[in-house]
Amino acid sequence: MPSLRLSVTLATLLLVTPAAFALNEAERIQLLEKQLAEQQKAIDAMREEIQRLKAAQPEAASVPVQKRHSDAIPVSEQQRAQQEQEPVVATAPTWDDENTLHLYGHVQLDAIYDFKRVDPTWNSTLRPSTIPTTDGQFGADGETIFDVKQTQFGFKGSTATPLGVMESWFEFDFFGTGSDAGDTKFNLRHAWISLGGLGFGQTNSNFMDISIFPNVTDWWGPSGMVFNRNPQIRYTWDLSDAEFAMALEKPNGSFNSGIFGDISPGFDDAVTASTPYPDLTAHWRDEYVWGHYQVGAVLRQLEIETRGLPGGSRSDSESGWGLNLTGVVNSIGRDQLKLGLVYGEGISSFMNDGGVNLAPENNRAVAVPVLGVTAYYDRYWSQQWSSSMGFSVNDADPRSQQAEDEFDTGIYASANLLYTPYPELLMGSELLYGKHEDVGGRTGEDYRIQFTLKHKLGVSF
Repeated sequence: MPSLRLSVTLATLLLVTPAAFALNEAERIQLLEKQLAEQQKAIDAMREEIQRLKAAQPEAASVPVQKRHSDAIPVSEQQRAQQEQEPVVATAPTWDDENTLHLYGHVQLDAIYDFKRVDPTWNSTLRPSTIPTTDGQFGADGETIFDVKQTQFGFKGSTATPLGVMESWFEFDFFGTGSDAGDTKFNLRHAWISLGGLGFGQTNSNFMDISIFPNVTDWWGPSGMVFNRNPQIRYTWDLSDAEFAMALEKPNGSFNSGIFGDISPGFDDAVTASTPYPDLTAHWRDEYVWGHYQVGAVLRQLEIETRGLPGGSRSDSESGWGLNLTGVVNSIGRDQLKLGLVYGEGISSFMNDGGVNLAPENNRAVAVPVLGVTAYYDRYWSQQWSSSMGFSVNDADPRSQQAEDEFDTGIYASANLLYTPYPELLMGSELLYGKHEDVGGRTGEDYRIQFTLKHKLGVSF
């Protein structure tokens, strides 16, 4: 402020000096005092304006950023002095200040009339492998089913860390599987962390392509597509419009004892699948204006072991492998054609329904070949009305010593008409058909109609 006052005074003197020389000494003094008084008033007004502007600045700009821990970063005395003299400028938040959280889910009711009957453990969905190939195996034809196991909840979050943005994903439903099959119980779908290209936890297998799952309301969906959620560790390379990913996944071994289990019931307990090594999976995906294609691959080691012997006994080691070619073609408006073709040996545990990885042939365990096909068309008639129609086939190539009642082929087809009055609410009807053929050549069919009500919910923080 002293420099400002001096500049104003000098300017005033320069302006008034020529006129002052024309006056006597008393008049000059009186004139100078008057001019100085006016300039003092101007300086005081400028000071008040500066104070007002300072008071109007946001308080947050003057609050120092708090550190995550008490261990402050040391700075030199020169740096500290410079920081104290310079104006405080608002800086970007520290890594633990950037958090986002999105909670989401839906409540779903399926009202189903089954014209036939399936395994009651799985009657809330149509899996061809659960259709009996013997009449009356699960009771008389005709069954009404109401279920809410398809209700789902989850959250997705992101947090900035010193290594980049960490994204988290946790999701579950109530469709019991495994030992809880048929029950309305907690079922973990995703528990996943990704940091840059690194991902770990449980999520969709790196071998599958969830993009080809059609817009159906049946919970399980097409039998002939790869669909498996696996614990895994994965690394993804983002290559602009393409990506390449590799993963080590939890091995899922399965072995059916075939005719030997029929001869000796204890054989099933003694001889089981062994999984000494993780599965190696990879995929390449290319994105285009017309859609995308993806090529997935898996390589695995399959073995069986005999329990109850000293030290155990491993034998019949087989290599399993598979290729999964999938794609989505954008059509009219929002319409999409979804296609999948998968083939391999010993990969049935990756399929959405049916089959085993290893089966007996010539008194040893061998990998079972399997072919899967999926073709669906999602049609959007308008903003509110849509349909999905298509079919899927899971065709295994049974081994010579498999039991006659084991799975051979499953066929799945469906068509629906869905109404979405507003984005969060969906209702509609779906017609479903399934066919199951067992190793002995017997077949069973099922028809059902399903009415679904689903309402989505979500909130972000």
